Amino acid sequence: MERFEVKILVARIPESGSVLEGSEPAEVLAWEDERFVRSEGDIVYRFTVERVSDELIVQGALDLAVALRCSRCAEFFSTSIGVSDFLRAYPAPEGTDEVDATEDLREELLLHVPAFAVCSQECLGMCAQCGVNLNRGACSCEEDAGPSAWSALDSLDL
Repeated sequence: MERFEVKILVARIPESGSVLEGSEPAEVLAWEDERFVRSEGDIVYRFTVERVSDELIVQGALDLAVALRCSRCAEFFSTSIGVSDFLRAYPAPEGTDEVDATEDLREELLLHVPAFAVCSQECLGMCAQCGVNLNRGACSCEEDAGPSAWSALDSLDL
């Protein structure tokens, strides 16, 4: 797969600063494993870029439509990852042609992927015995009320 890059051309940024907005293909993320997260659109961005001494200050927001696998029922659901506080300073001494923001954008979006995504608060998950998605209907498993390490506590009078 061809790797896309997000680069800022320093010569096009005036001393007063500039606003950059647009979209980039989500391939810049290069998901290593799409079993849990998949891109469903482009990365949409809006940045202000300012020159401060020998640095470029990039501040703005990112948004990406994704499909995440629910940690309860294991079904994919659509949502978006939004980053409203992207802020980076890049060294840009005299003679610098471009600044590559690809890895920082990738890192910021990856850090905003929830560790335990849930399709809804009402998600019932899967049956621990047979694996049926309980959101689609009940399973035929019987509840196992076998011996418990805590059953001795039931006989205590408090």
